[in-house]
Amino acid sequence: MAEKVLEVKELTAGYGDVEILKGITLHVYEGEVVAIFGSNGSGKSTFLKVVAGLLKEWGGSVRFFGETLTHLAPQERVKRGLALASEGRRLFLGMSVEENLIMGSWTKRSRVKENLDRVYSYFPELKGKRKDLAGDLSGGQQQMLSIGRALMSEPKLLMIDELSLGLAPAVVDRLAETLLSIREREKISMLIVEQEVSLALEVSNRAYVFDLGEVVDEGYSEELLERDSIRRTYLSVL
Repeated sequence: MAEKVLEVKELTAGYGDVEILKGITLHVYEGEVVAIFGSNGSGKSTFLKVVAGLLKEWGGSVRFFGETLTHLAPQERVKRGLALASEGRRLFLGMSVEENLIMGSWTKRSRVKENLDRVYSYFPELKGKRKDLAGDLSGGQQQMLSIGRALMSEPKLLMIDELSLGLAPAVVDRLAETLLSIREREKISMLIVEQEVSLALEVSNRAYVFDLGEVVDEGYSEELLERDSIRRTYLSVL
């Protein structure tokens, strides 16, 4: 059996006095793509922030290749192989495309050129605009840059928050194809939060359904796609 890259048990977290995550348990195997979907406010993005170390958990455990991450700062998690492409992209808009990418390589400074070439092989559009400001890119190109910057750290687990947010369908299809290519070529594990359920199930091996801070369903993606409750609630199929 493949090794568990990420193992989360009974995770609780929130903001102020408001509990958002209410005992989340999930795992990601090595080389696997796992999706998380659910309604707005279900805790999906909060979950990724906790795993990345951007938000302190209240209780439960987060393990990465068996190591407890609880007391590790975000930068230490990146060094161990966790990378997050955040919702809203969080780019340095006044810096060039290539400067943004290099900012993602601080844990792999000896391999900057190799990793730039690697990212450009996945996103050739970025190579042609490498000297342009990130703020001048289209929404789709900015999403490519966000994912590319995360790849510069050579992650073992790539987390992506809202892959399709604000993007045209053709751009989303292009990104989905690229992620599948990355998975096949590099065997990187991925954890993807995605509001567009059909897309989430298309690119993933397994998926978890969040609702009000809890896991309410899970399974292999192809099985969830055929499940009546999922089709009615999330795919508008009667």
